[in-house]
Amino acid sequence: MKANTSLSLDGTVLEQSREVAAALGITFSAFAEEALRDKLLTASAHIAADYERAQGRAGAEYFAEVEAERAAMAEAIRADGAQW
Repeated sequence: MKANTSLSLDGTVLEQSREVAAALGITFSAFAEEALRDKLLTASAHIAADYERAQGRAGAEYFAEVEAERAAMAEAIRADGAQW
């Protein structure tokens, strides 16, 4: 569902955004929505990273263990005759 809204933007930011949108061949609305989605994704990634750190799952050792488990699982699947 799309909704209309009003934004108050710095004139230079608005002008540059419209120029970039035009250069990309998209509407200003599509450009603004994409920029907002990118910002939301970044914020979500930071929240997830903070959670993982709080759970002790952020260090190189943790990711090495996860990779070792993934490789072992893949090898077990191959040994069972399965193919990707």
